[in-house]
Amino acid sequence: MQKKSTDSSSKSPDVAEKFARALREKQIEHFSDQCPYAACLFPLLKALGWKNIDRELIEALPHFANELDLVDLRNILVNIGYESSPQTIALNQLQAELYPALFITSNEQVYILLAQENGMIRYFDAQSETEKTQAADQLNFPGTAYLFTDKNISHGLPGASASNNPWFSDLLARFQKLIIHLLGMTFVINLVALLVPLFIMIIYDKVIGTRSLDSLPMLLSGVAILIAADLGLRILRARLLGTVAGRMDYLIGVETFKKLLSLPPLSIERSTVAAQLAQLKQFDAIRDFFTGANASIVLELPFVLLFLIVVAVLSGPIALIPFVMIFVYLLIGLVFVPELNRRINRSGKARTNKQNMLLKTLSGRKEIKSIAAENVWWERFREVSGEAIMANYQTFIINSVMSSLSQAIMTLTALAVLAMGTLGVIDGSLTMGGLIATMALVWRILSPLQGAFLSISKFQQTFKSIRQINQLMKIPAEKSGVNKGLVLQNIKGHIRLDRVSFRYGPSQDPALLGVSVDIQPGEMVAIVGYTGSGKSTLLKSIVGMYSPQGGAIHIDGVDMRQLNILELRRSIAYVPQYTTLFHGTIAQNLRLANGLATDTELESAAEKAGILEDILALPEGFNTRLTDKTAEQYPPGFLRSLSIARALVSPARIILFDEPGASLDFESDTRFMKQLKTLKGHSTIVMVSHRPSHIRLADKVVVMKQGAVQFIGEADKAISILMEAEA
Repeated sequence: MQKKSTDSSSKSPDVAEKFARALREKQIEHFSDQCPYAACLFPLLKALGWKNIDRELIEALPHFANELDLVDLRNILVNIGYESSPQTIALNQLQAELYPALFITSNEQVYILLAQENGMIRYFDAQSETEKTQAADQLNFPGTAYLFTDKNISHGLPGASASNNPWFSDLLARFQKLIIHLLGMTFVINLVALLVPLFIMIIYDKVIGTRSLDSLPMLLSGVAILIAADLGLRILRARLLGTVAGRMDYLIGVETFKKLLSLPPLSIERSTVAAQLAQLKQFDAIRDFFTGANASIVLELPFVLLFLIVVAVLSGPIALIPFVMIFVYLLIGLVFVPELNRRINRSGKARTNKQNMLLKTLSGRKEIKSIAAENVWWERFREVSGEAIMANYQTFIINSVMSSLSQAIMTLTALAVLAMGTLGVIDGSLTMGGLIATMALVWRILSPLQGAFLSISKFQQTFKSIRQINQLMKIPAEKSGVNKGLVLQNIKGHIRLDRVSFRYGPSQDPALLGVSVDIQPGEMVAIVGYTGSGKSTLLKSIVGMYSPQGGAIHIDGVDMRQLNILELRRSIAYVPQYTTLFHGTIAQNLRLANGLATDTELESAAEKAGILEDILALPEGFNTRLTDKTAEQYPPGFLRSLSIARALVSPARIILFDEPGASLDFESDTRFMKQLKTLKGHSTIVMVSHRPSHIRLADKVVVMKQGAVQFIGEADKAISILMEAEA
């Protein structure tokens, strides 16, 4: 049978796949690419002293990128520990102490500056992919140098301590300069808005009042210039706000997603998928704040005082009217905000419940139809949907009331100012132009106040989202960073559980209670027991998914709590009870366990799992793409074997199987048992299984009962204990 390539992008490989292929095949020195940024990656890493931790480099590569640009290159380097900062300078003016550096000329030529001595500069030309040496005075052309700071563990330095400030405060600090620019632009915009009414006042008082048209063209020209400047500044501010919103949305999305991935599994398993999606969806309120009118309102509010002062100068006591109305807004807000918050919370819960039910319906529609529960389920959805509609209706009503009140306040304020201004014009204390200017300025005072009043609910949602982000970022993450925990080299596979205890919640019974088991390197151990006895929990504790609340788990004599959990999991091949495959090709799914796996290693793992011929029989072989319909297109045994093959791709000395016989037909199970016999003695195998044929292959069997060890010994004795308990 002709073999099909396991290269997931063999037809038109992207740049990331080219890098990965070069790493897998140990062809770094011969790597070549027409893209200059791609061509200079390996030479730059070599100059920086990269320690060839190829797996981390593969994980840092961008996905689905046909070409590498400067942003991609800097992101790759950041992901593996090299931060970069730009400096505009001529090439030959850069100090030798700052080498190596990436230099981009003004005409987009890419160079890596390697060394400088005796007036000569040695550099790598990414365009020709050659290393050159040239006199410094001949390289006097301008550009941008990117200087690198090494954050790698190779220096033996501990990571920088985390800031004590809330996470969102640190995020805002990154935009400090942009925020200052926004405030400066808003100040100029308000200054222009202040001058326009003053111009109008001058026209009424000096031009119309004196019937002198000589200065009118100049004044109108000045007003036109101010209006044009105001329009231009507002457009620039909107673009700058859009930039801030886009960058914040990206950073919040990426960092919260990274945080969720780094959390211990137990901390997120307690929440439903719908609840977690709803919480992530709430973070969009921060992006909406910057992209909507609310950010402009917040920027405008500090300048209300400026307009109040000008109104007081122009019209004296009339300034008291908008001042009083500010307190009226505050008073109404204090009355309505608690009720508004209550209705918003009710609406949010109802919306989450509706979304949760929709997810349950989509995932369990076959079960609903199989038990003829369509009418019951429809009735439940009707109730949930009705609650959501009623909650939204009540929120809409209170928002409408607040909107009507704010409009009434605006109208009453305008009428009061007009009335007092008219009296001032009659008694001569205020000119007609002064009255018109005062009216315009009062509208400028009340407009941002009304906007803030009507946006109270959105402000509340934004503040709530900020608090949730800060709380999320405070949750301790697993020790998975490059500087966190010990990394065991050449794991032998000795596992020792010393009085391990674990419970899922304070009010729940222990899932594990004083479990002590010693598993020697190369030994095969079967964990047996009835449902709820703690078998799967024990496996997940060994792989580091759960951290015991009592006792300790030792790997090769080292307490697991001292180890880098990410590196530990890479050293353990784990086949979970339920098969989960992801969007992508079969090769991409298998390489999730080991990004450095070559085509030969993928084929070997598939052969060990007994599905190599089945994969090669597919039209696209290892390039066959898996989708949401995969579970319906392929037999359960085939998918289960793919999960086993994915675990076997990793060169692990410890292999954990959780019910490996589930969904396997007789032929597949026979192949699996044959493979177990092959692995036995070479790898430490811990297997949860209920099949006597699997149990009899084990060197010893651990019988679990209600979270505790009932028996450790020979397979036949363990099987008889299970049968006696069943009888």
